[in-house]
Amino acid sequence: MRPISALQADAREQTAASSRRDVFVCAAAGFTTLLDSAVLGIGIPAIRGSLDAGTAEVQWILASYSLTFGLALVPAGRLGDVIGRRRLFLFGLSLFAVMGLLGAVAAEPWMIVAARLGQGIGAGTVSSQVLGIITDRYKGKERAQALGAYSTAGGLAGLIGPVLGGALLGVASPDVGWRLLLVLNVPFAVITLIAAALWLRRDEARRSGASIDIVGLIALAVATLLLLLPMVSSLGPIFATVSVLGSAATLCGFWFWERHFAAGGGTPVLLPALLASRGYTLGTLVAMFWFGAVLALNAVLSLYLIEGLGYPALQAALIMAGSSLLMAVTSAFGWRIVARLGRTAVVGAVVLELLVVAGYVGVVNVVPREYTVLSFAVLAVFSGIASGFVDAPNRGMTLEYAPAGANGVAAGFLQLSQRLSATISLAAVSGIYLGILAADSEDFGRAVGGGLGVCGLMLVASLVCAVVDGRRRRV
Repeated sequence: MRPISALQADAREQTAASSRRDVFVCAAAGFTTLLDSAVLGIGIPAIRGSLDAGTAEVQWILASYSLTFGLALVPAGRLGDVIGRRRLFLFGLSLFAVMGLLGAVAAEPWMIVAARLGQGIGAGTVSSQVLGIITDRYKGKERAQALGAYSTAGGLAGLIGPVLGGALLGVASPDVGWRLLLVLNVPFAVITLIAAALWLRRDEARRSGASIDIVGLIALAVATLLLLLPMVSSLGPIFATVSVLGSAATLCGFWFWERHFAAGGGTPVLLPALLASRGYTLGTLVAMFWFGAVLALNAVLSLYLIEGLGYPALQAALIMAGSSLLMAVTSAFGWRIVARLGRTAVVGAVVLELLVVAGYVGVVNVVPREYTVLSFAVLAVFSGIASGFVDAPNRGMTLEYAPAGANGVAAGFLQLSQRLSATISLAAVSGIYLGILAADSEDFGRAVGGGLGVCGLMLVASLVCAVVDGRRRRV
């Protein structure tokens, strides 16, 4: 017989190997789902030309994925508690792949929107299980490392996706290229499905008694849609005012319902205990404003490089590749620096991103065109560095303040807030950009300035929240 110590060592090695495989599968899922968002921006000009998509349709194509992605997070997280995270992971990834195929064969813009709504549900289901696995199975340093790997995968998706997508758009006909772009994530989804089926550890036990706050989710969806409608329609100022007021009223109703649902013993979308945790609330606001601003920023810059300056999609992707590359690199070690410097590092990174936004606006309006490519490439590098010091580190610091027993809900609502922010900001910023160009097709300077101005305001809000949280931590 082998000594007990040797058996224990073998068991520890097997556990460590299983943990590494779990992290790999989670990172692969992050890469697959984030690849979709990364490639869409450079495909929008081709979709507009091929399907004659209008401004409102472009806004819906950009925003629909984030909308259902966010709304799927919380119920999928709760279902994962009941039937197991591995099962929901496999289901969500399968749905994601199927909807990608349907989007690629679309004949009308609304078909792409419908497919992306379904794809967002699949991606949200997968992401909630990934965050649940990480928060359930890892603590402290190991959790930070796992979140860093997840963010690194996202950075790699942002780097590889646009380059592959640009190459496809370059070699295929205009009507076929964007279809290949929408189906690009399917092979990665299939590979991740196989890896998950083989390697992802089964849940130790099913948990029961999980409740799903359907009313709260519907209220949040209605509030978001009412806020979106004035941005994607032209029904006049009276309708816009009524719609915004209706959104505010629905949010008030959502707040009271959440308190009532929690008092009755249910698990609401927004736990009152989460709001009572200032560290969690401020960290969530930092992430919410940051995420929406960065996604909208990249969407507008892709449109400008391809339609405004006339660069092929592949060249536009290469110009901006430094952002994703540096995000992937800094995400791998950024959490170590933030662990030592705390909120100071995050504050510095948000300030850096604000300077980057100002730099882009200045380049478009002042710098001669022959220097645009070099200027954009340099600014993209600094943007990637900033992202590496905000995304994963802020998520880790925020989840530290989740109340006991609420890790899954805390992680789900954190990402829900980011996705709803992306939904609103993508629709608003792209609408401003395309709306200005609709009035004057040559006024790219004002169009970029208007769109990125909104991104800058969101980054200022993120900065304020980071500063307040930094001061709170020092008290």
